[in-house]
Amino acid sequence: MDKKTLLGGAAALIMGAGLFAAPASAAIEWTWGGDAKLTATMKDTCVTTATTLDTNDNQTIGGTRAALATFLGIDYVVDDDDGGATDRTDDIEDGIDAIMGGTAIIDEDADVTVNITFDDTYNCASGVSMESPIWATSSKLEWSAGGTLANGLSVATDQDAAITLGGAFGEITFKEDGDSAAKASFAAGDGDLTVAGAGFGGHALGTAGTDGYVVTYAAPSVGGMNLFLSYAPNSGKAATDDADYTDTIGFGASFGMDALTISAGYESASVTAGSASVCDYTASPTIDGDATSISAIDLIDTVYGTDECGDQTLLVLGAAMDAGGLSIDAGWSELDTGEADRTTTSINASTSTGGWDLSVGYTNVVKASSLAGADTTQTAIGASVGTSLGDGVSLTLTASNNEYADDSQSTTRGGNGATNDFLAEAELKIVY
Repeated sequence: MDKKTLLGGAAALIMGAGLFAAPASAAIEWTWGGDAKLTATMKDTCVTTATTLDTNDNQTIGGTRAALATFLGIDYVVDDDDGGATDRTDDIEDGIDAIMGGTAIIDEDADVTVNITFDDTYNCASGVSMESPIWATSSKLEWSAGGTLANGLSVATDQDAAITLGGAFGEITFKEDGDSAAKASFAAGDGDLTVAGAGFGGHALGTAGTDGYVVTYAAPSVGGMNLFLSYAPNSGKAATDDADYTDTIGFGASFGMDALTISAGYESASVTAGSASVCDYTASPTIDGDATSISAIDLIDTVYGTDECGDQTLLVLGAAMDAGGLSIDAGWSELDTGEADRTTTSINASTSTGGWDLSVGYTNVVKASSLAGADTTQTAIGASVGTSLGDGVSLTLTASNNEYADDSQSTTRGGNGATNDFLAEAELKIVY
């Protein structure tokens, strides 16, 4: 075969391959973009009420029986005669028995010496101060690719390796840490305000069961009604036989009419027997006649049950309205678990006027233990104002106040109380 024939054959092969691939490859387009940010952040964090338990730096409380009873919120009366089930009245051993539904964690006649240690990181009196302002730069690059094939199937992917297939049947998305149906349908904002200090990060929009790969289906919209279904095979993010949660299913729906959209979502996750996520608050802490130390947060968790563990169910409700240049959304969510239940409420409003974008947000979270008397709360409010400095360049000023009260730190238990956290931040953003 001469050189001319060889080249001609190769050209024909390449042309044939190109013609065969054209209907698919010609339909796929990709886009990219991102932004770079310069931020200056000022934070001021202090406890609302500074209480000094003693002169120790580590903020401990001596663990006599009476002190331990006061910390746990149990009435204490000396009672050396344990009369069994018929005499479960005021002594601390029987009180803890009643709370835990198990065996007394303190021997009736033992002398108890235990130190409960509190976190005093943000005790104003300790002289702790935050370095301000904190300067930071960051950047990100995002890309996506997608299009419609000759057979009508739409395909898309992005930098997070999400794969979306769509058509007359709706859309199916495959993604690690993907959206639950409850999140996909949620009409309100996520409630995650920019704050200083501890916080819950806004709404819980998925259970622990959707920590792995998630398949999310969005049905075709009919008359303003949108339906969603999600399925997570397991929470392990890999082929595994010991995932904490398996076969998690969620449902969601949203309905839009004129300027108003409302939504509701539900998800349920069942814990795998023997996994690390099974609740264990009934296990006795190590407290006996010997000198012992335990942190306040560990003791509260052990006795009252404050972990988000075990079987979980999630219910979310949202609403959003746009009218006269004003956008308002409100959301409510409740994550019910084997120990702690977390309820979140949020409301946000935004508008634009005279080249300025204005927004304000409010979020309240209550995390209740499995037993009454141990609630951790967060109340945050934030506001921002932003304007364009030119094509692709904007300046935003944000301020927020965040009050976080961990029950183990409450002054009624001997701790330092809630932290009151203030944040002010300036952000210069360049979009490319």
